[in-house]
Amino acid sequence: MMLGGAAFALFPVLLPSSTDPALSLTVENAATGSFAMTAALRWWPIAFVLVAVTFVHLYRTFRGKIVGGGEGHY
Repeated sequence: MMLGGAAFALFPVLLPSSTDPALSLTVENAATGSFAMTAALRWWPIAFVLVAVTFVHLYRTFRGKIVGGGEGHY
C-alpha cells in the first residue's frame, strides 16, 4: 500500500531529478517498446518450461532419505 501510495503521489514522475526536472524519469520514458514486449512474451514460456524441467530433475535426483555411513563419513 505504501509503494502504491508513493507511486500515486508522484505520478507521472517516477524518479524526480534533483538537478533538472527535464531529466526526471516519467512513466512515458520508462515504458518499453512493443518489440521488446513481444520478444519477452515469446521467450517467457520457453524459459518457464526450462525452469520447470530443471526443478523436476533436481527434485528427482535428490529425493529420498540420506543414509549415514557411520563415524567419519559426511
